[in-house]
Amino acid sequence: MHRIFVLFLAVAGFAQQPPISYSNLTQGQTIGGFRAAAVYLDDSGRAMGARFQHERTGFTLDLLEIQSVPQAYFWVTTYPTSNMGEPHTQEHLLISKGSKGRMLGSMQSMSLVTFSASTGPWQTCYHFNVAAGPAVFYQTFETTLEALLHPDYSDEEIRREVRNFGVSPNPQTDELHLEEKGTVYNEMSTTMDQADPRMVQAAHTLLFGPEHPLGFSYGGTPAALRVLKPDDIRRFHAQHYFLANMGAIVSLPKEMLPADALARLDALLNRMEKTPPGLPVTTEDSLPAPQPAASGTIEYVEYPFRNEQQSGLVFLGGRRTVGWVTAT
Repeated sequence: MHRIFVLFLAVAGFAQQPPISYSNLTQGQTIGGFRAAAVYLDDSGRAMGARFQHERTGFTLDLLEIQSVPQAYFWVTTYPTSNMGEPHTQEHLLISKGSKGRMLGSMQSMSLVTFSASTGPWQTCYHFNVAAGPAVFYQTFETTLEALLHPDYSDEEIRREVRNFGVSPNPQTDELHLEEKGTVYNEMSTTMDQADPRMVQAAHTLLFGPEHPLGFSYGGTPAALRVLKPDDIRRFHAQHYFLANMGAIVSLPKEMLPADALARLDALLNRMEKTPPGLPVTTEDSLPAPQPAASGTIEYVEYPFRNEQQSGLVFLGGRRTVGWVTAT
C-alpha cells in the first residue's frame, strides 16, 4: 500500500507540470541542452517557434511549428577569403564527393528526400524536406551534418571538381586536343561570360575593396580557380565548417513535439562535434572595414554581345542602395 501511494504522488506531481511548448517558453530557459534566445510569434501574436543556442557546441537552432512535412535549412557562415571560390567549391564537394557525399545523395534518392544547396556572398546553405516521416527526417539531418562536418573527399576529387585538363577529339578532323574543364570551372566560365555577374562582381569590388571578403567572388573567377589547390579547400573547411559557425532553421508539424525534437537534436549535435573549442566564429562585426572606391567612380565592364547596337546595363551602387538601369 505504501509503495502504491508513493507512486501515485510521483505520477500526480509529474502530471501537474505543463508540457513544454512555445507558449510557456521564456527567454534564457534551458531545455535539453539548448538555451532559448528568443520566442517567435505569428501575425496573431501566438507563439509558433523559438531560437535556441546549443550550450555545448554553440550551434544556432531556429525551431518552428508549421503544419507541413518536416524540413531543415542549414546555413554556414562562409565569407570568401579569395577569388578562388572556396565557398562555392566546398558546396559542390560536400554533397557529392567522397563516401559520405555519395552516401548522402543515395540516401536522399532512396528516402524520397527533396534536397538542394546554394552559395551566397556570406553563407552557404543546404536544405531538404522529408515526406517519409520523423524517423527519416532525423536520419537525413544527421547524415547531412556528417557530410558537412566530416567530409572524406580525396585531393583528386577536388582537382577534378574544380579544374583539370582532359583530352577531347575534334569531330571534324579526329585530332586530339587538350580541354580545360572541371564542374566548378565550367560553371563559372559560363557565368562570367554573362553581363549581370560581371557587373555585380565589379560593383562589389568597388563598394568594398578588392581585398575585402565581400569584394571577392564567392563563386570563383576562372583565372583564380586555375590556382586553387586541395590545401586551400581543406583549410577553408577547417576554418568555417564547425557547429558554432553554423545553424539550422527547422520546421516541424505539431505532432513532432519541441521537447522531443530538442532532446534528439542535442544528442545528435553532441555526437557530431569533434572540433577543438575556441575556433573564431566569423560575424559581420569581425569583418574588416570596407575600402570603397572614390565616390563617383565609373568602371566599364566588357562582356560579349551580338552587336554594337545591343542595349547594355548600368549598375548604380552605394553603401546602402543598388540598382539597375538599361542603356543603349
